[in-house]
Amino acid sequence: MNDKRLTVVLYGCDRNIWSGGPLQLRITDIFAAGGPKPLYEGRSEAATIELRLQLPFDAGQVYWFTFSAPGHRPAWQLIRRLDFIRAGGHVEGDDIILRLMLVPDSPGTTDLSKAFDRLHQIASPFAAPGIGITAEAYEGLDIAAKMAYLNLDAKLRETSLDGSPLMTFVRGVSHVAVDRVFVLFDPALKARMARASDFADAPGHKAPKSLAHLPDHPDSWKHVRFAEGNIQLSFSKEAAPIGGASLNVHSADVDIDLGRGLAHAKEWLENNVFKPGHKTNQALVYAQLYAQGIIPRYALDPMPATTRSAPTLTLRRVAPKRRTARRQPPRRPAASRARTVKRKKSRS
Repeated sequence: MNDKRLTVVLYGCDRNIWSGGPLQLRITDIFAAGGPKPLYEGRSEAATIELRLQLPFDAGQVYWFTFSAPGHRPAWQLIRRLDFIRAGGHVEGDDIILRLMLVPDSPGTTDLSKAFDRLHQIASPFAAPGIGITAEAYEGLDIAAKMAYLNLDAKLRETSLDGSPLMTFVRGVSHVAVDRVFVLFDPALKARMARASDFADAPGHKAPKSLAHLPDHPDSWKHVRFAEGNIQLSFSKEAAPIGGASLNVHSADVDIDLGRGLAHAKEWLENNVFKPGHKTNQALVYAQLYAQGIIPRYALDPMPATTRSAPTLTLRRVAPKRRTARRQPPRRPAASRARTVKRKKSRS
């Protein structure tokens, strides 16, 4: 059993370093015989933690790491052997670095009012005229729906299929809900899903009862790159000119799964991570996206005195060094050289 090394850096929900006091660490074996089994627990005063893992990873083990602080939902990550496999899938490393986020139980959302303009500035299809929703429609959404809309915008931009971001296939947005967005996709996307190595078949969804203009979405695929926080695309059976689109499109029910697909561990995760009976918590989705290196176009407000900004370093341009010309020895006048020659001849 080779030791694995894990470096964890903890942040607050404003993406600044955590400084809100000690953190409680717990490691749990999710798939232990008889159900999830706590293995280790400890306490850290620092926001950067180095761990040496003397744990087996040879039989499909999944370990749940949590970092808890009062008044916050735990920062957490599921760790598998697959997480140590380097890009390309041929080399297994011994260390990984995690950036995890602690989100308050009730984070502030003052930055949401500026987020739509940011999407417009980057020409996101989610905010494009005639394709996405309008600024007025965005303002009419409740907070959870705004966060779902922004989280999925970021996820579609950063998730690719055969080198193409999923966002490049978006042809319209038909509805925004509190935990999902109904998107109109170019039919070329669905045609490529079945042979995509990063996606796996998943259960589809019935048509939403409150949205009579939308069809069923039976054909579904889920991204499998991460142990949690993966995007799921559930498509309509046939392409059609839906929602005023001039060309045929597929309607798709798009959401982000927080790890509820972990078979018999689902109930345990519901009780320890998610709130039973509630829709997917978009603040937790935000934190998971951050752990994946994906940053939505908004920030959350932390609890007072729980984060600190990294020091600002001012750089000064270095002036290029001037080359000093090499000094040549002084040359003697021609007359002086002539006299020297004459002396030499007279001596000879």
